Amino acid sequence: MATIQDFMPYVLPSVQGCTDLLAEQHIRDVCIDFCIGSSIVQITLDPIDVLAGQAEYDIDTPNGSDTSLILAASYGGMPLTVEKTGDNVFLGSAVPVGTPTTLMQAPANIFTLNRTPQFDAPGAIQMLVATKPTRSAASVADVLMEYAYEIGQGVVGRLLMIPGQEFSAPQFAGIYTGIYSTAKHAARIRAERSFGSAGTRVRARPFG
Repeated sequence: MATIQDFMPYVLPSVQGCTDLLAEQHIRDVCIDFCIGSSIVQITLDPIDVLAGQAEYDIDTPNGSDTSLILAASYGGMPLTVEKTGDNVFLGSAVPVGTPTTLMQAPANIFTLNRTPQFDAPGAIQMLVATKPTRSAASVADVLMEYAYEIGQGVVGRLLMIPGQEFSAPQFAGIYTGIYSTAKHAARIRAERSFGSAGTRVRARPFG
C-alpha cells in the first residue's frame, strides 16, 4: 500500500506555505475522486454467505477502503444484474422469496438482493468491485502511485482555488486540473480494457 505521505513531494513544492494537514486532506479527497472516476482499483471479494430470508448484505472491503462500484456479481454461479436506485425491480416495500437475479448497491458498503433466498447458501455470492479510500484512510492502493504526479497536479489545482492563502492562484488552477482530468480518463480506459468493466463477469464457483 502507498501512504498519503508518499504523494507529498508531488504537491508541496507547488503550493508554498500549505500545511501538511491541508495537503493530506486534499490528497485523500483527490485519490477518492480518481478511484471513483476511473475504477482503477478493483478486487474480487471473498465469497459471501447467503442466509435464508435475508436480502441485505455487507460488502467486506479491505481496511481503509469502501466500494465505489459493484462491477460484476454472481449467485450460485449465475450472473446477477447490478441495478441502481430507482430501478423498477426494487420498487415497493416487500421483497419476494426466491432465487436472486439482481442486486442493488447502497451506501456504506451494503447491497440488497431483489429476492430473499429460501435457504442458507455458504459462499453463494461472488463479486468484483471497484474500491476507493475512506475519508480517514492513511494509505491507498499501490496502483495510484503510478499516477502520483497526475494526482499531485489535481491536488495542486484544488489548493490553488482556496481563497486567502499564501499559495492562492485560481487563475492557474485549470492548468493543473486539466492534467489530472486527462490522467483520470486514461486510467478509466485502462481499467476497462485491462482489468474489466461493468460488463465483466466474475468466475463462477460451485457451492453446495
